[in-house]
Amino acid sequence: MPTPRPPAAAERLAALHAYLSLDPLSGEAFDRILALTAQVLDAPCAVVNLVGEDWQFTVASHGAPLTGLVLPREEVPCSLTVLGQGVVVIEDLAADPRFAHHPEVGPDSPVGVRMYAGAPLVTAGGQAVGTLCVFDTRVRGLEGRERQVLRTLAAVVMDELDLRLRTRELTQARDHARTLRDLAELMHEPQGPEETAQRALALLHARMRLDWSGLLRLTPGGPEVLRDHAGPRGEAYRAVMREPVTLEGTPLWAALRRREHVFVDDYAAEPETLAHLLAAGLRSAAWLFLRDGQGGAPYVLALARLGEPSGWTPDERGLLEAAVRSVGVALERAEHVRDLERAALTDALTGLGNRRALDEALDEAARLHAQAGAGYVLAVVDLDGMKRVNDERGHASGDDLLRAFALALRAPDVTAYRLGGDEYALLHVAPRGGAAAREELVALVEAAARHVRALGYPADASVGVAGVPDDARDATTALRTADLRMYARKRERLRLRGGE
Repeated sequence: MPTPRPPAAAERLAALHAYLSLDPLSGEAFDRILALTAQVLDAPCAVVNLVGEDWQFTVASHGAPLTGLVLPREEVPCSLTVLGQGVVVIEDLAADPRFAHHPEVGPDSPVGVRMYAGAPLVTAGGQAVGTLCVFDTRVRGLEGRERQVLRTLAAVVMDELDLRLRTRELTQARDHARTLRDLAELMHEPQGPEETAQRALALLHARMRLDWSGLLRLTPGGPEVLRDHAGPRGEAYRAVMREPVTLEGTPLWAALRRREHVFVDDYAAEPETLAHLLAAGLRSAAWLFLRDGQGGAPYVLALARLGEPSGWTPDERGLLEAAVRSVGVALERAEHVRDLERAALTDALTGLGNRRALDEALDEAARLHAQAGAGYVLAVVDLDGMKRVNDERGHASGDDLLRAFALALRAPDVTAYRLGGDEYALLHVAPRGGAAAREELVALVEAAARHVRALGYPADASVGVAGVPDDARDATTALRTADLRMYARKRERLRLRGGE
């Protein structure tokens, strides 16, 4: 005859899980309580059990090696004890049809268990999560005083369980506060976003169960992993996260483009999943939006739990939010630095690179030439007619002319710079050939001059070109040669116009 099923209310099972997660669960305190229970009640065996919906787990035992034993609920009288709040006594198990068949019950069994008495372990919220019980080889009952003693000792066991639970919660709260502090401090350290993310991810792995985590830039064609951190089970998952996969059009992509955080407690239960991640063992996931990147591709912190699902607790979500703030600040700081660097290398009026940008580009071109023999051609350009436009139409119109001419100098494989006033430079690195590149730059300048004249500006342009290694041995010499050729061309054009 099956025993009644223990209450399966969510509250009871949640309370039970909290005690089951204690590590260690057994200990000397239980050994002393059980020894006292057996002595006071004159029983050879005393046991502390936790009872689930379909099983019983022995936390500690005295008088028999039962610690760690797991039994189905149908075989144990403790299933009856957790149904109520009082002591349950079965004076002769061999005479009870629910337990008479058990191999350890009765005079003919090797153990010969006959009597059972158990008191429920009741939480402060009134949930019976287990029992303190005794067994005897004699058929007997318990007097009222003995039942009260068993009930009192069960309360002592519950006090010990609660003490361990509170101690663990205090330890977790301390660790949680320390981790929050460490994550907050990352915001104030002069690090790049990838280094900040690496340290934040290491802190999170130390604080919660994670198999893999990473700082990603999610593009429509798949994730770009900037930094990641993997536990023992997460090494193979690393390679999976670098595989190209279409993200655009997925619910994940849509949520992150809305700047939302996405928490998935059970990935297998989601109606629309990235199947290759599920096949790789992903069971619980978090995708935390950081900020939009270039082209709208979002930066995210991604976290994975493999093997079995594990929901994200409020404490864990709080830590993840703190990590998002730290890495987000680092991304914002890096973007600000990049903006400053771009501003330092950009001509504010035309948007072209400035003289400093040209110097850096020439340094890079010289390095490539020294390492790989790549040549380059440099053009220096003077925009004629600027003074006339300023005098006749005003400086605002002159600025429009400078911008229009600059826009027309953009071309593939060519980088344009404004050196100041009405002077520009063009750089063509690794050209198809020196002569062809020089002709291409001259043609580009002439086309730009025709463009601004078509807009109604009385302007033209003079250009001088020099290449490395064809015309000069280095960038400085090439720049000087191109400048001299430009002025020679300007003088020639003025002579042909009669000195205008």
